[in-house]
Amino acid sequence: MSLEVITKLKTSPKIKSITVTDDGKLLIKWSKVEGAEKYGIKRASSDENEFEHIAWCKKTEFIDENVLTDTTYRYKIMAHKKLEGKKTSTKLSAVKAVVISDIPAPTGLKAGQDKSCGIRLSWDKCDGADEYIVSRRNDFYSQILPVARTKENFFTDDKTVWGQPYHYSVQAIVKSGEEKKQGNFSNEVHFVSLDKGRIIQAKSLHGKKVRLTLRIVTGADCYCIERGESENGPFEEILRTKDALEYYVVDKTPKAYKTYYYRVRALKKVADTEFYGKYCDITAVKSKC
Repeated sequence: MSLEVITKLKTSPKIKSITVTDDGKLLIKWSKVEGAEKYGIKRASSDENEFEHIAWCKKTEFIDENVLTDTTYRYKIMAHKKLEGKKTSTKLSAVKAVVISDIPAPTGLKAGQDKSCGIRLSWDKCDGADEYIVSRRNDFYSQILPVARTKENFFTDDKTVWGQPYHYSVQAIVKSGEEKKQGNFSNEVHFVSLDKGRIIQAKSLHGKKVRLTLRIVTGADCYCIERGESENGPFEEILRTKDALEYYVVDKTPKAYKTYYYRVRALKKVADTEFYGKYCDITAVKSKC
């Protein structure tokens, strides 16, 4: 029976952690959803593409006992309640993955924008690692899957598009004879590449106002407009647009007959983190009375 998504449960659970217990089991913990009566746990192993339901749980944690060593497991959590006799649920949580392994996870994973829209990753080297697996998911609800193997502790993902959030994790691989063992997943990093903004037109209006016309940046949530009294700054953010389709912006605070310098950059928020595009070229305009 399919479960309908309703507004009574407004948020999806967030998986906080997956840890290996002393006896080799997996302990999954997630955030509480207000109003939820129970939670459904779905799992996929490294040999399976499809997630299957494995348990219902009233608490916000679950111990998965049916696991094997050196195997990758992926989990999703769903909040559930009954409303007027009907089964209802939230959307599934983001996917989290873990390996039961004695090989430690890489640390210090960082992401940044390459020259174009590529995303450059780097992390600390792991002692004894022969190579690394870089995995990625394109949204919070998809599986995290391998995109590359590298012997270096850095990698540039050039198969990305402007404005698309990506989520990365890295594993170390240790060779022992013909056998290759995968280590645990590192902490995830989120990143999105945003194109450079542009002020198409800056026009002085009567009433000591300045109107800016902006170029729309693909994937942006909004634009941050900064103003300075010199081409060399300092610049101060004076306003943010409501959304990325608001490309006509009016500065209502200039003084009369004064030259101001403007610059703009796009913004996108991913997992409570703000990502910015590059600043556009500076544009000067003199205000009217």
